[in-house]
Amino acid sequence: MTQIMKMETNEIEIPKGMLRKRPKLKSARLYALSKSTIGISFEPVKEWSKKAIWEGEAHVTETGGSVFVDLPHSITSFYSITQEKITISASSRTNTIQVDVQ
Repeated sequence: MTQIMKMETNEIEIPKGMLRKRPKLKSARLYALSKSTIGISFEPVKEWSKKAIWEGEAHVTETGGSVFVDLPHSITSFYSITQEKITISASSRTNTIQVDVQ
């Protein structure tokens, strides 16, 4: 019997085409908005800050076509994030990212 392990991931990849403007920062704000939703923003979001269960910083790196947000261990372990379990959406109006974890 073969068991397939789905490894937790400690980063979120965001294609640059999803972002209205590309971040020039080395960090992003993370917001644990619910038991299944994470908000990512390159500028503070007051509305998210008010309702977030947890808020903190994450390191950001950039490649040719993507922006990678490194997640703290507390977030990856709480949400048990794997690439197969996430849906990423972005708002062109606010330049924010929402990650839904299934």
